[in-house]
Amino acid sequence: MTGELVEILEKIVQAINNDYSFEEVELYINFEDKVNKTVIAAAYSWIYEKLLREYYQRKELKSDNGKSFRILSEEEISAIGLQNYNYILHFYNIGLINNNELDMIMEQIKLFPEESRSIENLNILILSVFLDLDDISTPGSRYLLYSSDTIN
Repeated sequence: MTGELVEILEKIVQAINNDYSFEEVELYINFEDKVNKTVIAAAYSWIYEKLLREYYQRKELKSDNGKSFRILSEEEISAIGLQNYNYILHFYNIGLINNNELDMIMEQIKLFPEESRSIENLNILILSVFLDLDDISTPGSRYLLYSSDTIN
């Protein structure tokens, strides 16, 4: 399931980068994968909330993280494996993760035992980027609702 969610996030970010409308992306994902519309809507809200969080962090810190470029060292590449490196680099290149998130993923994957450094575990770390609570907003003060939230 986590692999499917990451794949949906990937398709949405690529579509946003190509200036596709929400309807075009929804039709494409539903046609290709037969995905539930609530999953697509939740993925869009995660991306939107992440973009808002990054915007406010940049505004507060008065820095632009998008102008720098992160290159992994040979030791880092060999530690995580070439296949995992290419997988992470793909998401970095399309803009799904930024420099700080790449550093966080690298720190976390290095803590895994060598035999459990897999694409499935990377998918969990990539999803944690979207579901992570930030330091700026207090718990419960999210801008958007998740599909599991209820309104009284």
